[in-house]
Amino acid sequence: MKIFKTQLDACTFLRDSGFKISKSAFNRDVAAGKVSKNGDGYFEESALLGYAAAHLSPLAQLENRALAEASADRISADAKLKSYSAERARLKLEKEMGLLMQKTEHEEDLASRALFFRREIENFGRRKAGELILLVHGDEKFLPQFLEWWDRETGDWMDAWAADREFTIQNENREDTEEQE
Repeated sequence: MKIFKTQLDACTFLRDSGFKISKSAFNRDVAAGKVSKNGDGYFEESALLGYAAAHLSPLAQLENRALAEASADRISADAKLKSYSAERARLKLEKEMGLLMQKTEHEEDLASRALFFRREIENFGRRKAGELILLVHGDEKFLPQFLEWWDRETGDWMDAWAADREFTIQNENREDTEEQE
């Protein structure tokens, strides 16, 4: 059986035996009576190992816990990365299949379509004024024929609005810029 005369020697023995302990923590435990001494006031190996088993964590256990936590963090990060990669691949596939489009592209298409529709409405009276005058002959009894005609024409508007087609907007400033170059 080994005997250690100083607290420093006892603390070094505990660390060398694989326990986590600092000098100040060992001093506090000695002062609190957690570490027993023999009749001569020295520390015995068996008493130190008993103290360590009751009050200290083995370094291997701490290292294993840290390793387990690091492994769990790594596994969690890998799972998140795989989830993000799968979502990205799904979105890419949907885009390739034509199920998705860029938000700005969609907004530009809607703006072009709205501009086209607005111009159709603004120019309707000018384009159809003569036809309208001939249709009603200035007489209210032709109201049913007018309403039938109106429904047909506005149906054409809605078809024009709903149809898949490409709309282009010429930017007058752009043309001016191109002419200057």
